[in-house]
Amino acid sequence: MNIEFTGRGTDVTDALKQYTMDKMKKISRFVDNILDVSVTFSVEKHRHTAEIIVKAGGDKIVAKETTNDMYNSIGGALDKIERQAKKLKTRISRKRKDSLLPEGEERIEEYSGLENGTKIIPLSLTRFKPMTVQEAALEIENGPNPFVIFRNHEEGEALTVLFRQDDNTMGIVSLQ
Repeated sequence: MNIEFTGRGTDVTDALKQYTMDKMKKISRFVDNILDVSVTFSVEKHRHTAEIIVKAGGDKIVAKETTNDMYNSIGGALDKIERQAKKLKTRISRKRKDSLLPEGEERIEEYSGLENGTKIIPLSLTRFKPMTVQEAALEIENGPNPFVIFRNHEEGEALTVLFRQDDNTMGIVSLQ
């Protein structure tokens, strides 16, 4: 993490730098890949302003706080950064979760009127991790799902589905 300090109308002391870096450690819990941080301190009459810009991956988080004390301004700006980082992390995790789940309620309604009264219930999927066919068979035996989708390590990472058939045998479909 590269932190750049700038002072406008004031000197950037070592104490201000250390205080800011200590507070930034708390924010690094919420943002994984912080690339650059730009911190600007400015003083005009009795207004002490701290502006912090955090660049993390493709995202940019900006906060500005003005108080009568520079330390309070830094703390306030970093609190704003922390709130924005939490929102960003939640938004990213929801997007990941939504992209891994099959289409939801609309598909259930579309397929709920089958002739024999069968309902289709979506199952949540996780990332397709590389494993062998034997490892996938063990997951079916020990897990709740009747199928496993995985990247077949033996077949050059081909996407593969292993499933339990009605006669208690297992079927395998490999997508090349």
